Amino acid sequence: MPHKIGSSVVPPLYRAWDPDDSPDFHATRLLLLIYLCGEEPGPYIEGRTKFAKLDFFVRYPGFLERAHAAMPEAVDAETAFLAPDPSEVEAPMIRYRYGPWDQRYRQFLAFLVSRDLVTVTTHRVERVKLKAVGKRTAQRLTEAPQFQPLVRRCQAMRGNLAAMSGTDLKNLIYDLFPDEVGNASFRQEIRP
Repeated sequence: MPHKIGSSVVPPLYRAWDPDDSPDFHATRLLLLIYLCGEEPGPYIEGRTKFAKLDFFVRYPGFLERAHAAMPEAVDAETAFLAPDPSEVEAPMIRYRYGPWDQRYRQFLAFLVSRDLVTVTTHRVERVKLKAVGKRTAQRLTEAPQFQPLVRRCQAMRGNLAAMSGTDLKNLIYDLFPDEVGNASFRQEIRP
């Protein structure tokens, strides 16, 4: 039987804890992503495809570095991201119909909505927008030392990857990473 600590569930002692099992872990990353890469007023990210592809670059810093290297017209040498460990994976994603995906996005967004941190609306496309308390929470997270790697990755996407559409991000990922993503089997975990 899992044990509750705060708002997280800790697995039984016979199994090692994996942060990928924690909704708090994913919620933190997604709050930072929306806060630092979203459009104003909001901030917000429009479209599940764009949301997932930006999340891909946050989760896989080696791919973020390679994308920046392939976009010299959009990323200057001073703002280009360099991954301390290009093989690092923050949380794995799978190859799905339109590239990198996590089948738990509905769960993560429901988690954020239930805590009054974001709104999710659908007009033509889905829009995930920070609420006032979500903005304050994300601001505090940007100041916490343990989240600086995530903050740096999100900041590195502003003005380049974060300015692209979801379709353009998907196409970029397929073009730049054909072996790791484009030619991978459906539902296969993506590895750098």
